[in-house]
Amino acid sequence: MNKLAFSTAAVLALSCASCGDTNRIYPVSGRVTYHGAPAAGATVFFYRQGGDPVNEHSVMGIVREDGSFELVCGSLGTGAPPGEYDVAIEWKPVSGQSKGRPQHGPDKLKGRYADPKRPGFRVTIKPERNVLAPFEVGD
Repeated sequence: MNKLAFSTAAVLALSCASCGDTNRIYPVSGRVTYHGAPAAGATVFFYRQGGDPVNEHSVMGIVREDGSFELVCGSLGTGAPPGEYDVAIEWKPVSGQSKGRPQHGPDKLKGRYADPKRPGFRVTIKPERNVLAPFEVGD
């Protein structure tokens, strides 16, 4: 298993917390680019607006090699409940392994998009298939 796949599996396994008060989720996909290039390996976190970002860390996605991602809502599967979300993005490349677990380097985005209390992006998830506008990040 390559480092990105292992890291993806590990992060998604940790996302089994509740996705809110609904079991209805809808497909959500998008792209993350860094100065126009795919931000492969970045993690996208969606937090319900007005929610508690410390305890609501379960709607997330990992950016693929082509820059695309799909959201996963814990044990409910692929998608997210409808609503208003603040979006945080971290890009901590895998730098090695320790005791069989991936070790991540520093955030390539220097934390600029990581604080859910000061989101870089806001989106609305509708009760339908959602294809989001690309998130362009930079230094």
